Amino acid sequence: MNKEKFGREDYLKYFDPVAFLKMYHSDIKGNQDEGDLMPWKMKNLHDVFAEGKLTGRRLLDIGTGPTIHSVISASNYCDTVYLSDFTPQNRETLRKWLDGSLQHSFKSFFQYVVDKEGKGTSPSCREEELRKKICGILPIDLLLEEPLAPCYFPRFDMVTTSFCLDAVALDHVDYGLAAQKITNMLKIGGHLVVCGLHGSCGFKVGEHVFRSCHVSVEQVKDTWTRCGFDIVDWREQESDKTRRNTVSTFDGVFVMVAKRVR
Repeated sequence: MNKEKFGREDYLKYFDPVAFLKMYHSDIKGNQDEGDLMPWKMKNLHDVFAEGKLTGRRLLDIGTGPTIHSVISASNYCDTVYLSDFTPQNRETLRKWLDGSLQHSFKSFFQYVVDKEGKGTSPSCREEELRKKICGILPIDLLLEEPLAPCYFPRFDMVTTSFCLDAVALDHVDYGLAAQKITNMLKIGGHLVVCGLHGSCGFKVGEHVFRSCHVSVEQVKDTWTRCGFDIVDWREQESDKTRRNTVSTFDGVFVMVAKRVR
């Protein structure tokens, strides 16, 4: 897959939520070119929250995109959820999901989660439970001194982010700067859950290629440790190098749970 030069304006001009959802979120299987990335991600997000150690009143999801799959499991362990994204088109897509007017269905994701939770809840009821916990869909820019400006919030009890820093940062230095902004939004003693890619170069949405930050596992762990976190859980899966992947490039996917200690 050929790389294209990254620019902030790329996401504003070219990121198509409809194409993204069709390519990567048609169902729980995800994009077949990426192997079992999506099922692996959903399983491990469920598992880290199901242990019951991650709880809090207020949760912020950073870089939600046009999809809500990454907060489904987390929503059982907090009272309120705030979603956020850089692009207006993604925030509008989230608003359509919230008011029930979005044409895209996340039913298979909710079905997967309720099956895992084993409480006999229907996917539609679980989706409504999540909707009731959403307290805001916020603009966010991790390159600003105050990423949520003009909104200001007390520090959150939990922060989650999925495949966001890979897209925001140009290199591991930028990755560290963005990580520090995220750190400042979380309470000391609060927990951070990051789902990310290591060794990533880019991904396609429609015909447009967006570059990703190429960081190693060591760089990711070192960044968050320097930001004042203890990494309490790390789950990783390497990509299948024998598979022909035409939509994205990465060496592996990880889910990290970390506690802010300073």
